[in-house]
Amino acid sequence: MENQPKWDAKPALACFLILTIIILTVYSIFGFGLFQFTSRHFHLDLPLPVYIIVVPIVEILVIAITLLFARYKHANLSDLGLKKTSFKILAKYLVGLVPLYLVTAAVTVALTIVFGPDPTTEAFNTASIPRDPFQLVAYVIVYLILVGPAEELAFRGFIQKGLENSFGTIKGLLIASILFGLPHIANYPYNAVTASASGLVLGYVWQKTGQNTTATALIHGVYNSIGIILVYLGYI
Repeated sequence: MENQPKWDAKPALACFLILTIIILTVYSIFGFGLFQFTSRHFHLDLPLPVYIIVVPIVEILVIAITLLFARYKHANLSDLGLKKTSFKILAKYLVGLVPLYLVTAAVTVALTIVFGPDPTTEAFNTASIPRDPFQLVAYVIVYLILVGPAEELAFRGFIQKGLENSFGTIKGLLIASILFGLPHIANYPYNAVTASASGLVLGYVWQKTGQNTTATALIHGVYNSIGIILVYLGYI
């Protein structure tokens, strides 16, 4: 354990900064978020949502940058919390979906009551909702094998771990959760706040599972998958 790679807040924050710049740049090219998706920004009449193209590009870049930083600190996937875990234990960890949905739903309701509906949400949904079952399946696959693992390796495995090494578990968790939410403004403004709330839950679960990034990657991927299914079916 003494020879285990250890990094502090400095490389963690550097990783976050580069990830955020790249995420916002890619999303801005396609007209999302602060640049709001409209026909003025993207004119191609595609047979599929633009979002399903953007997400894999972003997540592959997230993985690549995270692994570069990990290599710089002489860390491997195990050091980032990627562990072999039985299906039985993973199923047990999925209970984390309950507080995850409760917290994000509460934050969404609070934001809507205080500030009113986010005017960019409808535009974002137009650009992201799958148009047929095949696209829906594609979304679920991307969320499970790319989004969950990529974002958890980056924001829990590398960034939160570095912050906790410098500031302790509580401050590290709080800062990492806020940082996790900030790039989500690329979707729509309210999403930055709800993502911070979900980051708080995921980060706490990550701590309680012995920094098991495999567990939070599964929860993250399933959470997003259920969300897109409900949106597609018109329930939210």
